[in-house]
Amino acid sequence: MQQHRSNDVADPGFDPSDPASVAARRSEILAMEEAAAAMLAAGAALQLRAHVAAYDFGHALDVAEGCAESAMHVRSIANEVGLLVKLAAGTAQGHLSSASVTLREFPALALALESNLVTPAQVHKLVETGLKINHDDPAEQTHRRGEFVQLMLERCRREPLPPAALQHAAERVAEELTGESIDQRHERAKQRRRVSVEDLGDGMSILRVLMSSFVAHAIRDRARKQSKAIIRARPKPGMQTPESSEIGDAAALDERTLDQVMSDVIADLLLTSDPTISSAAKGIQATVQLSIPITTLLTHTHTHTDTGADGSGGGGGGPTEADRDGHPRRAPALLEGMSPMPIEDAKHLAATAPAFIRLLTHPITGAIQAVDSYTPTAAMRAFLKARDIHCRFIGCRQPATNCELDHTIDHQYGGETAIWNLSDFCKNHHIVKHHTAWTVTQLDGGTLEWTTPSGKTYTDHPEPHGPTFRPTDQLFRPADEHPGPNSSERSAPEEDPPPQLGPASSAPPF
Repeated sequence: MQQHRSNDVADPGFDPSDPASVAARRSEILAMEEAAAAMLAAGAALQLRAHVAAYDFGHALDVAEGCAESAMHVRSIANEVGLLVKLAAGTAQGHLSSASVTLREFPALALALESNLVTPAQVHKLVETGLKINHDDPAEQTHRRGEFVQLMLERCRREPLPPAALQHAAERVAEELTGESIDQRHERAKQRRRVSVEDLGDGMSILRVLMSSFVAHAIRDRARKQSKAIIRARPKPGMQTPESSEIGDAAALDERTLDQVMSDVIADLLLTSDPTISSAAKGIQATVQLSIPITTLLTHTHTHTDTGADGSGGGGGGPTEADRDGHPRRAPALLEGMSPMPIEDAKHLAATAPAFIRLLTHPITGAIQAVDSYTPTAAMRAFLKARDIHCRFIGCRQPATNCELDHTIDHQYGGETAIWNLSDFCKNHHIVKHHTAWTVTQLDGGTLEWTTPSGKTYTDHPEPHGPTFRPTDQLFRPADEHPGPNSSERSAPEEDPPPQLGPASSAPPF
């Protein structure tokens, strides 16, 4: 991260000691940024249409000359475009082809780009995700992709999500709209498993391993836990160890950061099968949060029992939204609350892995129905992790498992330690909330309203656990007796542990 300059600024253009001058300069800078963003969006929209025109021009010549397969004229004009925009010919051809697909399959995105509702990077992510929505009937596929765009544009109007966060939200909506199950796509995607190395210079490289999302998250979590154990086991300053006695304190001092230790741990695991240089980290298991809507499980079970594995037909799964063919749209199982995964894998992992936080969620409201926790503190934490999923600053997607719980109204000023006054923030945004002019108010259902130092407001809704993003349906409450921050009457959190979900020895309710 770039550090602030420590030298004095000759003329900052405002008086730091005058609040009105500071506010005026801040507004001026943000107006410049907004105007620049609008110009960039308009330019990107114009370039998109130019790319489409170039592709259509080359394709028309290819068709006329009977060489559509080789696309010689498309290649020809792509070479010329590449010279104009200073891109390699192959890259330019890819841009032309991508623009053609965007305008053909998602025309509303081009209009949204022209009006600066979305950025070019957001359009790229939405197209990439929207193309996963498939159906045997071309008309139905067109309808579903149009529905996908409208839902995602509505999300963009409500919340200024950066591209990666928007993609997470888009993947969940696409998963519900596609006619091809995630099980089928996952099996096909698994065939693309591979390992690659990208050299960065200075003797460093990036090792990339394409693998199951669950395995990747579990590996990172386990490496993180092992690394933290290694750091905790470090000798304290002045402590004598056999190693330090032989080679000296300075040589034995381990000053690696957490990221550096994680990199070394993974290298040790792969090269030596010896997980760490310290026994303190052995035996650590990964923990991954898995969210499974209860009727997804029940409907999936009945579907396989009553109609076979093709997924067609109903089967006593409770209320689910249906598509135009009458087939139920089932909310997917979600890894870390964001990434859809095959339901069979989710059921197996949830039933057999004790390190999982097992959740049952309502398929319509998204409210948590049951959590495997019994003491009030653990239940509150589990509920909040499940509700928030990630840092609740606008657009931040640091997983809640790496976040800190924050009192919306500071505890020292009378803020309650209650669901309606707690939310998850990553360390960076926790500091921003407490030490800068950003403010946040918690509304009903875990919705946060942020106010910037310039006075603009942004609303952050909890991610839905049920089908399709409809924030007005999402009211996350642990129980009816905890009404929320805007109620005139509130009862204190229960001191006694909530009732158990079942006998301790019984199998999970999947």
